[in-house]
Amino acid sequence: MSISIISIIISAVALFISIVSPLFNALFRTPYPKDNTAHEDDENTTNDSRHKDTPVSIVIVAHDNAAELERSLPIFLSQEYESDYQVIIVTDKSDSETDDIIKRFSYHQNLYATFMPLSSRYISRKKLAITLGIKAAKHPWVIVTDAWCHPKDSQWLRSFASYCSESKDIVLGYTTFDKTAPARYSYEHTLHAAYHLWFATRTKAISTNSHLVAIRKQLFLDEDGFLGNLKYVRGEYSFLVNKYSTELYTAVALSKTSFLEEDTPFKKRWTNNHLFDINSHNSLAGFAKHKALYHLDNSWLLLSIFAFILAITYGVLLQDWIVLSAAILSFALNFLLRALLSRKTLSALDCRVSCFVIPLLDYSQPFCDLVWRIRYRFADKYDFITHKI
Repeated sequence: MSISIISIIISAVALFISIVSPLFNALFRTPYPKDNTAHEDDENTTNDSRHKDTPVSIVIVAHDNAAELERSLPIFLSQEYESDYQVIIVTDKSDSETDDIIKRFSYHQNLYATFMPLSSRYISRKKLAITLGIKAAKHPWVIVTDAWCHPKDSQWLRSFASYCSESKDIVLGYTTFDKTAPARYSYEHTLHAAYHLWFATRTKAISTNSHLVAIRKQLFLDEDGFLGNLKYVRGEYSFLVNKYSTELYTAVALSKTSFLEEDTPFKKRWTNNHLFDINSHNSLAGFAKHKALYHLDNSWLLLSIFAFILAITYGVLLQDWIVLSAAILSFALNFLLRALLSRKTLSALDCRVSCFVIPLLDYSQPFCDLVWRIRYRFADKYDFITHKI
């Protein structure tokens, strides 16, 4: 069998793409905080005497989430914290189940509840709840999260609040999915978080997909809270990060002890998260840079997929076993590199998906994105805004 120049060129190109394309991947770019020396992720971090506990208020939004709140509230209220901290529950006046839970834990001196009015116009109820919670906070630092997020242990607050230093105005947190989450859910959540956290640790934070943000109360009030984003029903955490973060005064909590665990989203919430995220991204300053990097990574991923398909097709149809062998080797090499290069980021972000499943999820991600885009294209756009006509 003779070896043609064309066979050599096709084989070389396939091998080159298989090696280069895994490098264009968010899971290859492990985010590192600029001041990571002050927050080493080990079991002694939360007991480091160098960090004095900062008084904080925790705002938990519970809108028809009584079951989730019943699981998470006891853990929030049992944090081992030397300084004063306050847990504020914000819910609807008509939510009797949540009210019963609040009454059950009313003996806790650091528990406080505030209620939203029965109706509100031209502002999403989630943003209204967060605004009321921040206004009710008695401490200068306010941590905002949701009822379906909970600490893994009693040391969480000490770890997360240690990032609320005098030199910072806002802290980006991170939430992991619980053990019951499907691999697809955990993978997508970690993938998008890797993009957000990478930007936050390199330049200015643009957005977030985690329901955990800490902000100075006075900064939020002085800058008129959610003004500039009131017409959108969702996107409250992304907007907080986008509006209030700066390159110098933003901290990123990347210690594993500072993570919250998020209940696996049910199907409707998972769908809404995607559609509302696509919609809210239009209002985020600088999101074009995030989108450009994401499209660049996907372009290399799609290029590798099409290169493998074309090389295998060429090898089979022309019985060019050199090209066919090179194509199979290229695919195997690409798969292995994607698995190995993702291990560090998966570990850093506490993602429980096996690194050898990640390449399969990688290959299908662009097509999943396309499905979400199509669904958003045909969705009623009035579902995403509060200003109905």
